Amino acid sequence: MDSLTHTLTGAVIGKAIEDEEVKPWGTAAGLVAGFFPDMDFVLGLINPQFYLKYHRDFTHSFLLLPFYALLLSWLFTKITRRPHLWSYYKICLLVLISHVLLDLFTSYGTMVFAPFSDHRYAWDLTFIVDLIFSGILFIPWIISLLWRKRAAWICRGSLMLLTVYILFCAVQHHRAMSTTRQFAANLNEEVIKIASLPQPLSPFRWSNYVETQENVYQGFVDFLAKGSPAQKNPGTEADFDGSGFFGRFRRWKLMEGRYHSASSIRYSSYQKNDGSPWVKRAMTTEGAKFYYWFARFPVAKLVNSSNGTHRIEFTDVRFFLPGIRMPFSYYIELDDAGNVSSEGFVQNGKRS
Repeated sequence: MDSLTHTLTGAVIGKAIEDEEVKPWGTAAGLVAGFFPDMDFVLGLINPQFYLKYHRDFTHSFLLLPFYALLLSWLFTKITRRPHLWSYYKICLLVLISHVLLDLFTSYGTMVFAPFSDHRYAWDLTFIVDLIFSGILFIPWIISLLWRKRAAWICRGSLMLLTVYILFCAVQHHRAMSTTRQFAANLNEEVIKIASLPQPLSPFRWSNYVETQENVYQGFVDFLAKGSPAQKNPGTEADFDGSGFFGRFRRWKLMEGRYHSASSIRYSSYQKNDGSPWVKRAMTTEGAKFYYWFARFPVAKLVNSSNGTHRIEFTDVRFFLPGIRMPFSYYIELDDAGNVSSEGFVQNGKRS
């Protein structure tokens, strides 16, 4: 979940608890605790690989949350000069737990048992930026500022409504998984894993994935759609600018033509490995091993082989929107001897 929503969730929880011992500082404690786990964003200042390796790692560990809550509570007792450690503690701990839970709802992956396990857990229920989710928090929060006598109950109502929304998303996820299983059952291939991941703007839209021994299949479903969407002009995507803040909205608009009704989902197939010996060599490198640890549906192909340089690119189909964007792509360049001459993440078509 995005950091702004986490911070807002912390504020709502702090106001919903309304502990008289620390009022109004309880809301401030909730705000700080809501953002605290995302302080690992500074890792991105080092390099993208370091960020991907440690984002949602030790700052998001359920095992370490009690200690973070204790630290934050102690700091607030010193800052506010109110010696009510446990009043702050219950707020900070609940908010920190909510932060990790909200991240688990997304499909990015969170290492909740760090440092003892680096397995990335994801429940695939909500998109990372969910405007409905954020709205359920933001609107009551504004109302609570104007109607202070009922502020605590307004925030409690917001949290209850949020719980209902998450349950609704879980139902839609179950529906999407059913369509994915149906497609997988009709394949004449050994299925390794399947998934249905949330999409932006609507809890009725999902991207379905089926991984087999040779391929990854991707399809998009909209449970509100009737029939097949209108086909887009191919030239539209070629001239498309998806950069910047407004570029996100342009990408989402262009995605309209990708979603199909549950009865007419179209799946694209991506070969996991093109069979090139250079791809096989690249997959033995530490960079590729790291990428395959991070990715859920990785594919690899040789994109260029000339002048003694062989470039292999790895892509996680989980983040791939055909013709629109392909983030988190990793490249490895080998020389004729099979040694790594260059590697890194591809950013806007450039090497990082």
